[in-house]
Amino acid sequence: MRNELSWDIIKRFSANDQDCFTYKDVQDKYPDMDKIYIAKVLSRMIKKGLLIKLSRNLYHIVPASADADNYIPDWHLVAKYLMKDKEYYIGYYSAMQIHGLITQPSLKEIIVTKIQVKPSIRNIRGINFQFVTHTKTRFFGCKNLWINQHDKVMVSDLEKTIVDTVTRPDLCGGIVEVGKAIYETRKKIDLQKLLGYLNQNESQAAIKRYLFLCDLAGIEWTAHHEGMLKKIGSSFTLLDTTGPDKGQKDSKFGLKINIDTTTIKNSIYT
Repeated sequence: MRNELSWDIIKRFSANDQDCFTYKDVQDKYPDMDKIYIAKVLSRMIKKGLLIKLSRNLYHIVPASADADNYIPDWHLVAKYLMKDKEYYIGYYSAMQIHGLITQPSLKEIIVTKIQVKPSIRNIRGINFQFVTHTKTRFFGCKNLWINQHDKVMVSDLEKTIVDTVTRPDLCGGIVEVGKAIYETRKKIDLQKLLGYLNQNESQAAIKRYLFLCDLAGIEWTAHHEGMLKKIGSSFTLLDTTGPDKGQKDSKFGLKINIDTTTIKNSIYT
């Protein structure tokens, strides 16, 4: 009976293209069945390699052709499953990867939320899923994007991805990766939208880094850039949040240059 139920669970959910489901979903499918018995069946299915457990009471069917010991669904889909019914978007380095701005993906998926998720980092099958909380003011600029022929996930749009990178370079591989992303997207972005986002983001540090990198990369300097530069204030911010708290002060951009800018230039132009 238990074995029959295991296969019936897989058939029922697979028939609805629902590869990921919760314990409650199973209860709803089998309302007359004992809850403890269902939990035991699901536990047995995990041991037999029919399911993997993504988090508490959240399960994913292992494809017949996959190695159950090493299988994990697309990380972006796992993020979507983990945040079911909650507002979120895939951001920072993970969004850069979706937008084609990096070539070396890290073993981490970054999920931006409005609420605090604990623990802030969950390890699922060797992959770290990091939850970054944004205030309501900074939670904007995301949309549903295709990640393959069948699935969409919430991702920061191109302009918000750039804004997030200059806000937290440490979540994006460092300022060198950020500089490359700004240069590579210079002809793709909607400049007015990007500048509007930078103002909405309410981070002087992000504006300083963005303007500095535009200047360094030789990106067209407009009256809008100049206007923003005049409002940056007199404090000094670290250029690269992954680097040490030291370096020459650049009074024009209000930055402490704590990385060799030649490294950024070389990365941009190669």
